[in-house]
Amino acid sequence: MSDFALPFPDRELAGKELERDPCYLKIPKEDRAKVIDMAWNKGEKAAKSVFERFDGSPDFFEIMKTSGLTVVKEDRDYVVGNHRFFCDYLTGRKRVRLFTKSVDLWAKKNQLPLDTACNVILMHEYFHFLEHTELRVTSREYQVPMLILGSIKLGSTGILALSEIGAHAFAHTYYDLVNRRESEE
Repeated sequence: MSDFALPFPDRELAGKELERDPCYLKIPKEDRAKVIDMAWNKGEKAAKSVFERFDGSPDFFEIMKTSGLTVVKEDRDYVVGNHRFFCDYLTGRKRVRLFTKSVDLWAKKNQLPLDTACNVILMHEYFHFLEHTELRVTSREYQVPMLILGSIKLGSTGILALSEIGAHAFAHTYYDLVNRRESEE
């Protein structure tokens, strides 16, 4: 387990991430742990695969470039409401925006070098890229009704938190793999 607080939950806190999803109450209680496990395991498996594919490189700027993504650094602390954003992946544009002042605040709080912090944040976003290029979008792998009127269920929607849980797992796993490899050398 990591010895610092990533800006997103670890496996133990993935349930809290799911609870914040607007569709949480539509998930039957007996399915909640299963969907968390499904999303977390998907992120872990993807991290191990990417780690192997890129020979354990900790440089996600280079991994993203090799994968056809452009990383644009924006020198700002991006806060909306009470939520600080570190990065976002713009799907159709193959572009990732990295909000360096936000990342710098998190890095200082956790006593990390800025380059390490940037790489951890990019790991998370890389999973979202994989969802759109190699994997199925995790949020669509479990569906709940959009609207319930008595016994009538209309439409269906995915659970956005599941993609976030998968990305958290990817970042945690990849970061831990890099640290293990470095401690062995």
